[in-house]
Amino acid sequence: MAAPTRKSVVVNVSLLLELSQIIMTKLMEWLTGAVLILGPWSAVVTNTIQNEFTKQYYWEILLLPVLLVALFGLVSVAIIAYRVYTFNDCQEAAQELQNQIKEAKSDLIRKGLKFDKT
Repeated sequence: MAAPTRKSVVVNVSLLLELSQIIMTKLMEWLTGAVLILGPWSAVVTNTIQNEFTKQYYWEILLLPVLLVALFGLVSVAIIAYRVYTFNDCQEAAQELQNQIKEAKSDLIRKGLKFDKT
């Protein structure tokens, strides 16, 4: 096999740079995942693909999307619960904000604004 020429290497690098400029949005990522899962699944469910494995595990394959959605929901709830549990309290920032509110109130009172007693 011949060694690549300088011109072919330059072309390959420029092609890689072009491909790296393509940005995949989150929607495209989800649609790609859905197509990769639902495409083969629909082929098995409609009996387009028939073999011993698909005959033996037909009901498991049929329920696979429902199980994946349930698993996605459980993982989402677990992630949200973990992030709520580990949410940081910023006591210094809360105190600083309270001080700024007091300063703003006193400044507004000096300028003639009257506050309710609530």
